[in-house]
Amino acid sequence: MSSFQWFLYAFLVVYIVFSGSDAKLQRKSVVYRTIYVDPSSKGKFKTIQSAIDSVPSNNNNWICIYIKAGVYRESVKIPYDKPFIFLKGEGKWKTYVVWDNHESTATSATFTCDADNIIVKSMTFTNSYNRSPGGSGNPMRTALAAKISGDKSSFYRCGFLGLQDTLWDVQGRHYFKLCSIQGAVDFIFGSGQSIYERCTISVIASALKGISGIHNSTVKNEPQ
Repeated sequence: MSSFQWFLYAFLVVYIVFSGSDAKLQRKSVVYRTIYVDPSSKGKFKTIQSAIDSVPSNNNNWICIYIKAGVYRESVKIPYDKPFIFLKGEGKWKTYVVWDNHESTATSATFTCDADNIIVKSMTFTNSYNRSPGGSGNPMRTALAAKISGDKSSFYRCGFLGLQDTLWDVQGRHYFKLCSIQGAVDFIFGSGQSIYERCTISVIASALKGISGIHNSTVKNEPQ
């Protein structure tokens, strides 16, 4: 099998596995516990992180964290020892997680996912450091919206909004479908083996303010 055939085969396997993950959770035969996050209610969880923290370490059963519409101003992290979490918002443009950390790729992400077997649906992660209305006045800096390093993670109808280094697709097999990704500089990067299906990728050119770039290419002459 040639290297190209192997590459194509591997991607088809990843696509089939990930495209079926959400469908499995929707079937009535799959039973999973649901916990709710709603800052306006008297419920147990008012933040997304507190709901994630309630999941036991080395969990091996699917747990749905249902997140009501609203703006959640917090940094959210799923640690490596909490797999099988399904984060479900009420809409890509209805459920927002917003944070404004910057400088470090390792620590600035609004959403960090280190666990395997994670599904996220219908919500948006924003790093607001350079994205305030009318311009923040902050210098352009590394400011991640999301850092994804766990294996077998999938994202459906999610938004990732930032300017520099918006989405760090660190490593692992990931599937993005109907997602919106915005940025200006290096805003999708990493070594993840990922599929982006029917996603919208937008460059915020106005944020570059006339920054010039140079394209270098090498032409290798080969016999016809």
